Amino acid sequence: MEFTESELQRWLWLRAVEWANWPSFLSQPLAPILFIFFWWPYVLAGILVLDILWASIRYSYVNPQLAKAGAILVALFKWPAAIGGAIYLFIQGNYISGVLALLWPFLAGLVCIPAKIGVIELAFAKNVGYVDIDAEL
Repeated sequence: MEFTESELQRWLWLRAVEWANWPSFLSQPLAPILFIFFWWPYVLAGILVLDILWASIRYSYVNPQLAKAGAILVALFKWPAAIGGAIYLFIQGNYISGVLALLWPFLAGLVCIPAKIGVIELAFAKNVGYVDIDAEL
């Protein structure tokens, strides 16, 4: 599949933003389910710890195929997981976790470690052959 230059640039930027805090991004469909099994502060702490650990490798390792697969996973399952998890938690009388589950696709973006998006975007661009491998910022 061929992309126009503007479509490719948008794809690179979106994947870089998602990659910067990959654990938080992937938590959109996962956290609402985890709220069913674990106390919500533990889930939030776990996501934050994973983001901190991820910050140490997010610039040195980029994988466009994994980034694309993660984006598809999140797009397909974040709302079914959030709504289903919230309904289950409300029925169980766990209202705080239910509200968190329902709002998590919005809240996941607030749990993040600041990043240099341009550095990640350049790494993706090099990886897909969009820019010369020797290019620098």
